[in-house]
Amino acid sequence: MIRRQLMAMSAFLLVALVLGCTSQTETESTVRPQPDGIVSIEIDPGDGNVITEDVENVSDGSTLETVMQRVGTAQIAFRGSGTTAFIESIDGKGTTSGMGWTFKIDGEFVNQGIGQTELHPPTTVTWKYGTFE
Repeated sequence: MIRRQLMAMSAFLLVALVLGCTSQTETESTVRPQPDGIVSIEIDPGDGNVITEDVENVSDGSTLETVMQRVGTAQIAFRGSGTTAFIESIDGKGTTSGMGWTFKIDGEFVNQGIGQTELHPPTTVTWKYGTFE
């Protein structure tokens, strides 16, 4: 009698274990990472010589800070990191009391810093040097 109960309990546990593993595997297989995409960077220093670069393999949700660190066509100086990240200069043009770099994402100004701004490729980031108006 006890032997039958132990066998029945073992069979029940085995079935529960198999079903638990199956549903976990199915759940894991339906969760797929977002594909990487391209972020187009346009840099307008205000002298008519716009620099453009496509940064490839950018994961959805990457910050603008991490993408700008991958730009190779312009020399970019950063100050701070994460929530305090700031573009200090691009190709030697830095921020002064009345001039500096502003950016738009897909034509819209963003109301936060580069370390907090998440990108969702494909997208275009436009940097423009000028007054802070």
